[in-house]
Amino acid sequence: MAKIDIRDANVSYYLRKRGDSTKSLKRGAVGAHILVGHRYLEIAALRGITLSLKDGDRVGLIGMNGSGKSTLLKLCAGALAAQSGTVDIEGRVSPQFALGSGLRASLTGRQNAELKCLYMGVQQSAISRHVEDVKELSGLGGYFELPIHSYSAGMRSRFVMSLLRLVRGEILIMDEWINAADPTLSLAVSGLQTQLIKKAKILLLASHSRRVLEEWVETLIWLDEGKIKAQGKVENVHFEYQAWMNMRKAANSAEKLE
Repeated sequence: MAKIDIRDANVSYYLRKRGDSTKSLKRGAVGAHILVGHRYLEIAALRGITLSLKDGDRVGLIGMNGSGKSTLLKLCAGALAAQSGTVDIEGRVSPQFALGSGLRASLTGRQNAELKCLYMGVQQSAISRHVEDVKELSGLGGYFELPIHSYSAGMRSRFVMSLLRLVRGEILIMDEWINAADPTLSLAVSGLQTQLIKKAKILLLASHSRRVLEEWVETLIWLDEGKIKAQGKVENVHFEYQAWMNMRKAANSAEKLE
């Protein structure tokens, strides 16, 4: 049985004030709750979050930049600790957003894939087979045997996407649906994501795409300034969110005209 149980969790980040850092931060993280101190800025990323997920749950997250979506995903993945409150996770977690983390530029694609296998719990006897799967999906050919610092941005992106072959677990955590620029790779990556979602006991997916959310999740959570603003059926919550966004845009436009 897989589960995620979060009770009254709070997470904050602290930044030293420098120049116009307050204004630039507020422009970039419009959905954040920012407290301005004498020397520091406190970004209250999550405030009093309570969330319970169990087998069969398919949950989506929406919200503006800085609203707390990525922080909540990291909290549910066990990659981040709450400063207060409790977080209880049972089951193997597969954080899709961590695919590109921990790569070593001086190592080859093959060596990095082998390290990822170990990190993701692939059995020793199956590592060689899984690495070959990664190589095939990446389409890098001989470049797979070269250090990844020699890869172009496009090649590195292909390599990271191909690591989806290694994802396994009961709890699947996704920060956006992955779309590849290359049509052939895009089809394969889309198929892999579909398989992972169907196999997962719990899905937590953050996305700005209504189409993706309607296709894959049953419950939608709207985050704003680190709090759950609404939670319910996808169509209801998304309608409420979009109406709120339209009102916000209209208000901003009116202010500029004054």
